[in-house]
Amino acid sequence: MSDARPETLPLAPSPDVVARRVAGEYLLVPVCSGVAQMEFIFTANEIGSQIFRLLDGRRDAREIARLVSREYEVDEDRARADVIEFLRGLVEAGLARPVGREDGR
Repeated sequence: MSDARPETLPLAPSPDVVARRVAGEYLLVPVCSGVAQMEFIFTANEIGSQIFRLLDGRRDAREIARLVSREYEVDEDRARADVIEFLRGLVEAGLARPVGREDGR
């Protein structure tokens, strides 16, 4: 696992991922040398899509969880745990990375 800590570091989508909204959900496709890696398409449900949209390079998991908690009327602690788990998955898959770090670690 990467040493990126989404709970304290702001994240942004990786420049090596193409995100497209289809039927209210995001399809996330890694791109290598300008070619989509179609065997590695990831989908995000409504809440995952919202989290992905909130990756702006300024917000960390705590801030994202606060926004998700308000939007979906869920307990903030529960939202934080779920957001951190989702963001860790994005980082591990190379779909998001900490801002200001070239290697994403």
